[in-house]
Amino acid sequence: MKRVLVIACSLLCLSAFAQTQESGILDRFTDPSKGRTVFISKGHRAAGVSGTYRYFNAGGEQDGDGYHILSMLNIGNGSLHYYSIAPSYSWFAADDFSIGVRLEYTGYTLDSDLKLDIRQVTGSDDPELNLRLMCRHMNSNSFGASLAARRYVSFFGSKMFAVFGEGRLYGNYGWVKSWPLDEDNIEKEGRRRNTTAWGAGIKLAGGLCVRLRDNSALTLSVPIVSVGYTHTHQDKQQGVGKENNQASMSSFGLNRNAEVFSIHVGYVRYILPKKKR
Repeated sequence: MKRVLVIACSLLCLSAFAQTQESGILDRFTDPSKGRTVFISKGHRAAGVSGTYRYFNAGGEQDGDGYHILSMLNIGNGSLHYYSIAPSYSWFAADDFSIGVRLEYTGYTLDSDLKLDIRQVTGSDDPELNLRLMCRHMNSNSFGASLAARRYVSFFGSKMFAVFGEGRLYGNYGWVKSWPLDEDNIEKEGRRRNTTAWGAGIKLAGGLCVRLRDNSALTLSVPIVSVGYTHTHQDKQQGVGKENNQASMSSFGLNRNAEVFSIHVGYVRYILPKKKR
């Protein structure tokens, strides 16, 4: 059975390779006048969409379950859902170089039950040594727009594979709502926290592009680093009959969020330039 599968996979790969050779998609240096492979020629337009989804769960059904760090830090029943979608449109101002616009929506939901359990260190079974640091639910939504410039480099002269680097000049606005997971923490942590934030800066990303046909491709991209300005305002609602606490903060530097090192999968449709009559 294994031999049959190996033979079938080998024949499938050879067939796919033969088709790409026949279509010329793997030809090297297809433009002798330029002395290199042009992955996407000047004048093309591209419309596409990319997105990502990440799920992380450090939960456990019992109080002692979850991930431990140095036998002290216990993340019990923690989970993260992160999702993002971004449509884009660009124009190739030169061979393998495009400029365009990108819209983006990102969001996440987080349930965190962060504890500091020092009972194993002290050798005591005192439940008061199992301290609950944070037990909250968070919901975040953010909208952004950016001007993007992308440069493709053919992978070893192939017309089918290319790597690319992208720079984005972005601006975004978003909000985070947070509240305790259980009633016992309402008085201690506050009933609800509303946080709004806006920012602008530069983001760098890199990725891989695989041509499906002459007019379409799949992409895999990874945000590498983001540098910018962020202004945050928080409104902490303490509860009925209590004053709300408000605070604002501005910062400039590296932005650290759930997007970094997440893999974005995308589909791109290339639109051929109009032929001159």
